[in-house]
Amino acid sequence: MSLKIRSKVSAEFNMSSLTDIIFLLLIFFMLTSSSASSNILRLKLPQSGSTTPSPQTFAVSITNKGQYYVAEDIVPYAQLEEKLLARIKKERLAEKQSGGIDGQITIVLNVEQEVDTGTIVDAMQIANKIGVRLILATDVRKPLQY
Repeated sequence: MSLKIRSKVSAEFNMSSLTDIIFLLLIFFMLTSSSASSNILRLKLPQSGSTTPSPQTFAVSITNKGQYYVAEDIVPYAQLEEKLLARIKKERLAEKQSGGIDGQITIVLNVEQEVDTGTIVDAMQIANKIGVRLILATDVRKPLQY
């Protein structure tokens, strides 16, 4: 009596584990992309001992060469208020469509250390004029050791 052992090779491929990995990667990149865009420009910010986190809608950056950025778009100073109003309108529309009810726009002002105080005050006056909250971004330094 001879027994034959058959070895069958399955030609099927199970996609469920690959789908899970792709889904997890998608979630990871969605979460990290939203947190990475807060400070695209590499500015040397003034230092502060405060570690208070703040909500942020978008950022306005001023370089030591006098260039203004709204988010990552370079904007001449003469058009800064106009571009801010357009961006705020866009943010409020997006918030309304997503069902948000806060309505408070928060702009983070990223300014290099070498920029004079008058330039910072000008940006603050524009934010005050259009009625949004403005927060000055700083680098956190180590607390003093006593």
